[in-house]
Amino acid sequence: MDAFLQMRLHESELTPTERRVLDAVLESPESFLQSSTTIVARQIGVSQSAVSRFCRKVGFDSFGEFQMNLMLTLSTNTPSSSSDHENPVEYLCDMTRAVSEAVSEADMDALAERILAARGVLTTGGGLSEAPALMLSLELLKYNVPCHNVPCGQEMVHMHVTEADDLVVIFSSKNDTQRMLLNFLQDRPRSRRPHVVMVTHSAVHPLRKLVDELIVLPTWQTDRYPVYIEPMTSMLAFCSILMIHVSRRTGRGPEALPPVADGGHALR
Repeated sequence: MDAFLQMRLHESELTPTERRVLDAVLESPESFLQSSTTIVARQIGVSQSAVSRFCRKVGFDSFGEFQMNLMLTLSTNTPSSSSDHENPVEYLCDMTRAVSEAVSEADMDALAERILAARGVLTTGGGLSEAPALMLSLELLKYNVPCHNVPCGQEMVHMHVTEADDLVVIFSSKNDTQRMLLNFLQDRPRSRRPHVVMVTHSAVHPLRKLVDELIVLPTWQTDRYPVYIEPMTSMLAFCSILMIHVSRRTGRGPEALPPVADGGHALR
């Protein structure tokens, strides 16, 4: 049976807490597909047992069974946003276009302007999200923008020297890795709190209420591609598109970064 129809049939049996789980599923079903009960419960603000009870009440033996049925329903009933391609590389092109559609020209321009006006820019990301954070940092340095990529685990040290005219860009697919960092910034006086932008794949990211701007990018799952594309692809495409807007606003091209010596070898 269609997962959404099955949930609706049992809607009247749900408690207020379980109804919160239903509302979260209806708002962003994709965020449930690859998450554990721990992550889902944390995102919604309920207990893991509440998530498990919800699954049983709507007719599934476990959260895993609910996920499988939800994935089948989405893949069957939701048409792909892109046409079928014989060459899988075409889906990479589709993803770049999807990123451009997800973030408007006006929003890209506004972020580029904020970057250029900032005293300094800090980028950070954990795990696979570290790649786009490092990429954006290096690209901004090519335009002489004061920027530093903060390795995961060192964020708290660098936040002590940030001010209100600084910009922090966090890349976080869907987990709350940066919770301690954002809680620290929330405790600072507003007069010393930097502007925080989060680039994510989840509209219901557990830390979305702790940032000033939330930019949600597509993935191969949300756009129903029949082939797997590494989720970070959309974040890297976002960085590339953003740098086009930065270049336009500066009116010049990038400058090559000098080589960095590492054990006698030059890294370019």
